[in-house]
Amino acid sequence: MTIRAMSSLLPRLALHAVSRRRAGRTVLKPTTLHLAAGEVLGLLGVNGAGKSTTLMLMAGVLAPSGGRVELNGADLGEVPERARRHIGYLPEHAPLWPELSVREQLDAHGHLRGLRGKGLAAAREALLQRLDLAPLARRLCAQLSLGQRQRVGLACALLHQPDVLILDEPGTGLDPVQTENLRGLLRERAAAGAAIVLSTHLLAEVTALCSRAAILHQGELRHDAPLRAAHATWRVTLGTRQTEPACAALTALAEAIEVEDAQHLRVQLRSDADAALLARTLVGANLALLGLEPATPPLARVFMDIAASRGERAA
Repeated sequence: MTIRAMSSLLPRLALHAVSRRRAGRTVLKPTTLHLAAGEVLGLLGVNGAGKSTTLMLMAGVLAPSGGRVELNGADLGEVPERARRHIGYLPEHAPLWPELSVREQLDAHGHLRGLRGKGLAAAREALLQRLDLAPLARRLCAQLSLGQRQRVGLACALLHQPDVLILDEPGTGLDPVQTENLRGLLRERAAAGAAIVLSTHLLAEVTALCSRAAILHQGELRHDAPLRAAHATWRVTLGTRQTEPACAALTALAEAIEVEDAQHLRVQLRSDADAALLARTLVGANLALLGLEPATPPLARVFMDIAASRGERAA
């Protein structure tokens, strides 16, 4: 049975109590994390938090000191060559052969991933066009700018249409148009079933693209939650003694409603509802809506609180 034929119920990528030690020092404490097909995980943390180490463990570049990494249910340590054909990995600095042209770089990378002939040529040319690299196809990699190198590295990671994409600061050196193009491309890959891990220092990039956010701090996973959950529960402030009619009005919109006191509710919305609909419903029921705010802290506040713990500040 091939890796692609394994049960779709398995997570695309799973870390089971994965840890890593270097020079006698723990750089990643035991970490358990699962990523399903179609999910886009934003990995955040201050410099030195363990992000790059975690990405290298996910990609099979590093072996864990403890625990195991699974790809579609297969232990990456037991089938490294077969499993890595289903991973696309872009480190922070794209590793390119300086003496090769951009087209030759993609051909060489494709061969390492098992691509040949017309299949390789079609995938290569499609990415040259999509990432605006066609005008650079004959240029030596040694002559590329930072942003151009990054786009070639992205093309290498995407070339074999992997099940899992692991990207370390993929937006480095990209202009706004190229950044939006990258977002569109990653959304397409996620819609096709790829699981994507995106490490970045930009909170806006995570909120724009990711379905989940994880925060590492001092080698420890301190936060892992769906991004929508940060905005799906709202604290509602009403006029005095209006909580009972408000509960009745919101029944069709809410997964759960908690009455805090005579004027305050916590409302967890259904997936097809939003804050605007919540507000319209209350006002339409002739209730005095005095306040509406997220009940869960926004991602930026969660990140800053974690980064500031133990006396550290975000870089």
